[in-house]
Amino acid sequence: MAPWRISSRVATAALLGLVALDVTLVGTALKSTHTSGIDTSPVSSAASAGLTSALVNPSSTVSLVAAMAPLQTMLVALDNQRAWRVGAGSCSAGGATLATTVDGGKTWAKGHANLRRIVRVRPADNQAAFVIGSDASCAAELKDTSDGGGTWAWGGFVGRAWFRDPKDSLVVRAPGSAMSQPCGKRAVLDLAVITDVSARVLCAEGLVRSTSDNGSIWSDAGTVDGAVALAVPTVSPAETYVARVGAPNCAGVQILRVRQKVATSCVQATIPKEPGQIAMSLVKGGGWLAVGNATMRSTDGLLTWKVS
Repeated sequence: MAPWRISSRVATAALLGLVALDVTLVGTALKSTHTSGIDTSPVSSAASAGLTSALVNPSSTVSLVAAMAPLQTMLVALDNQRAWRVGAGSCSAGGATLATTVDGGKTWAKGHANLRRIVRVRPADNQAAFVIGSDASCAAELKDTSDGGGTWAWGGFVGRAWFRDPKDSLVVRAPGSAMSQPCGKRAVLDLAVITDVSARVLCAEGLVRSTSDNGSIWSDAGTVDGAVALAVPTVSPAETYVARVGAPNCAGVQILRVRQKVATSCVQATIPKEPGQIAMSLVKGGGWLAVGNATMRSTDGLLTWKVS
């Protein structure tokens, strides 16, 4: 793995705090569905229009159907240089992957959590993190690492954390073993954890829903056609950002603030044919976007994006 170092005592303490409470990370550390600080001021339409590119036909039904599926790629950034990236895999076929970067996504160091499927990753820092996934039985389990993903150990009771159920795409599990179907009969595409009792989900067909009581009640927070991934800034947890495909006047991936329907940018990218391959994570002053095998970053408040 990447050459990061941290004492085992510090790493263990960090992980125990994460798993026990599953609360919002401090500073710029992000949860596995991507929460952190970002400037939420509106962006001018001129700036957004200047980034529009025509690489993908937004009317392509095949592209949109492939994009709007439960996340198979998860991207969780700590700052504008360090991030964790996961490929979900499946219970039956396996194929889960994990990698980390310390140079803004230029290079990635591979790890292996010995799980066939991964549905959540949450780093505490460069070295300490937990993942939730499953083996061939699709029974959820939690593992943690204190050396950047080089080695993993059993992380305790999986019911201490939020996660998308590895067996059922309709189900979200909350701390205390609570479970719910926030999208009804629609799949949960993405999950943003805000605190130990509150979270937000993106449903198929673009509906964003929110809970503040451990999933007992979910309320509508907005709808964005073509939304495929979401992120919630820690400094402004009432706000939600989505990555969107098929947006008018945007032939790539549009980044949009949900409540005010404010588009910040249109990112140059080719929409992958495989489902669930677009993921987003926000950090202070910008964010990360995974589109297929490509990784892009913004360091100017989501105005412009560059391939790593």
